[in-house]
Amino acid sequence: MVLGQLNQRLRKFLGLGKPGRSHRNLKARFSHVYRTRAWASEQSASGPGSDRNSGSVRQACIALNRVVRDHGIRSIADAPCGDFNWMPDFLSDHPGIDYVGYDIVDEMIAANRAKHPRHRFVALDITRRAPERADLIFSKDMVNHLLERDVWRALANMVRSGSTYLLITSNSDPNPNMDLAENFGGMSRTLNLRTAPYSFPPPLYDDGYLALWRIADLNFVLERGLI
Repeated sequence: MVLGQLNQRLRKFLGLGKPGRSHRNLKARFSHVYRTRAWASEQSASGPGSDRNSGSVRQACIALNRVVRDHGIRSIADAPCGDFNWMPDFLSDHPGIDYVGYDIVDEMIAANRAKHPRHRFVALDITRRAPERADLIFSKDMVNHLLERDVWRALANMVRSGSTYLLITSNSDPNPNMDLAENFGGMSRTLNLRTAPYSFPPPLYDDGYLALWRIADLNFVLERGLI
């Protein structure tokens, strides 16, 4: 009985629902995670990694501040933006930045628009369509939740956007990259874009969690993004 309860709690955290049932597509999967609040913390529907005082947010702010300063960033495409819990703090320190938040979950985009009318939010499945061009695409904690084929599709659309820089989650993990078993709820794994099968070139910035590349150096992903 105890093991059964633990299994149910784990499946709820991962957003899996009933055993053996995968989601039909990414929109259904992440909408399910949002509606069931599978990742939700007391602060954020996007999970504890989006809490304003979390280590990952502090690290993201350090990276963003440095990239904006060093590379003259004036526009940011945030994909995924999640519930926009911590980003207002960063943008208040950079009022001149043109920001657009993208997310696959329609309900989340609607909630963001209602709560933050001064900012622009767009519903987007980045594995199917490119975001608008920006100086910087910022992608925190997304690719590690995607199947390998969808990682390539998302990366290809980032390149197709014509944006200049990409600041993206890339874990400094020496272990080989492993694909997710299936398109299940909140499942995740570490993912290192420096190693196979991605083999990105040396980044302009890398803190072990987020890494920065010039998008012009990533054109090789376009062929793989046709998978």
